[in-house]
Amino acid sequence: MRALSPMELGRLLWRRRLWVITPMVLGLIGGIVALRTMTPIYRASTLIMIESQTVPQNYVKATVTSSLQDRLQTIQQQITNRTNLERIIEEVGLYRELVDAGQVGAAVSRVRQDLTFQVQGTRIFRIFFKAPDPEIAARTANLVGEYFIAENLRIRESQAMNTSAFLEEELEEIKLRLEEQEAKVARFRILNDGRLPDQRDSNLASLAHLDQKLEINLDAIENAEIRKLLLQREVDAVGGPGVKISAAAARIEDLKFELSRLRAQYTDRHPDVVRLRQEIAALERVSPSGSSASAAAPESPTVQQLRQLDLEIARLQQDRSRILRDIDAYQQRVEQIPRVEQELLTLTRDYDNKRKAYQALLVKRTDARLAENLELRRQSEQFRILEEARAPSSPYAPNPILVLVIGLAAGAALGVGLVFLREEFDQSYVDANALEDAFPAVPVIAVIPVINRDAGRTAQSAHGRPA
Repeated sequence: MRALSPMELGRLLWRRRLWVITPMVLGLIGGIVALRTMTPIYRASTLIMIESQTVPQNYVKATVTSSLQDRLQTIQQQITNRTNLERIIEEVGLYRELVDAGQVGAAVSRVRQDLTFQVQGTRIFRIFFKAPDPEIAARTANLVGEYFIAENLRIRESQAMNTSAFLEEELEEIKLRLEEQEAKVARFRILNDGRLPDQRDSNLASLAHLDQKLEINLDAIENAEIRKLLLQREVDAVGGPGVKISAAAARIEDLKFELSRLRAQYTDRHPDVVRLRQEIAALERVSPSGSSASAAAPESPTVQQLRQLDLEIARLQQDRSRILRDIDAYQQRVEQIPRVEQELLTLTRDYDNKRKAYQALLVKRTDARLAENLELRRQSEQFRILEEARAPSSPYAPNPILVLVIGLAAGAALGVGLVFLREEFDQSYVDANALEDAFPAVPVIAVIPVINRDAGRTAQSAHGRPA
């Protein structure tokens, strides 16, 4: 079939108008019949609003920070699981024919198809449910809304409690690590007492004080040695056995005095104690009558002064040894301070890091507990039913206008198809143009108009027949 211009197409449809109108009328009738036979479906909706938490966010921050879309999707998945849907089916009495036939899975699938959620704005959403019975549709929509609110409360409380419990466990763990680090620092300070960085100044001050004491001690020893040398010269000048005997007895007495002092500090097996005892025994063997001789011949004042000087020099020398030992100990402490300071710095740095982490986690734990109490007392962001579902008065589906339009459009499409099919098989020439197209070499001389004899009059049609 050749391509038709819009004008030719219009003339064709007008000429075959009955072929188009008849299917359109039949399609319209079919739409009416379909409306009569189709089961009406009613849709009810519950409007839910999200209320902000009553306590300002500046005071208590909620631990549930997910977006509305994410929460709605999570809650929707929780509600539309098989267990909850079976409970809704049993409570409302949905799809009795499927449940009685044992097709519970098919009934669950039907609920998922008929249940829809729609977000309107940022803080409002609707729950829609479709059912053949308007009362059942309204009851189901309200029940799902109640489940939605309860599930939101459960999820928020669970998240808040889980967050608080997690922070509590982390806090206990970091607290144990902090206590272990504190114990390490304390043990280190005890083991390195006297070599700590904060004791550097006191050690240097002690060293300076000991240096002064050592200088004073050395001066005292030097003076005592000079005095002893002078007294010894006097004793040597006097001479005599009595003096010698008195000197030996004085030495023995000095050694015994030193022995008693050492035995007060050490045991009898100490090397210095053993040495002094041996020396005293040797002197007593050399001068066994020293004590009697001393008693027979009284000591002179010079010998007594010499004896006192020996004791004083011995005491000063002991003080010098002690001062030198103390100086050496303090010098070692000062020399070891840089190493101890580095080790202590490492320990305290780890301790400070753990302490900061503990304090930060402690603040978070406190905030999490406040958020948990906020959820348990229903003071946080909540869902509230703003508008309960009511039984609709008119069906949601089928749409009468849409069904009739579809029937009419289907009939028109069928009629146009029939017109083109009829025109394809029609071999007659309906006008002069068709004849010229069929026989381009034969010119058309004249066109005879259509004569309507039944009406008793002649009328010229829009398209005449060719002669």
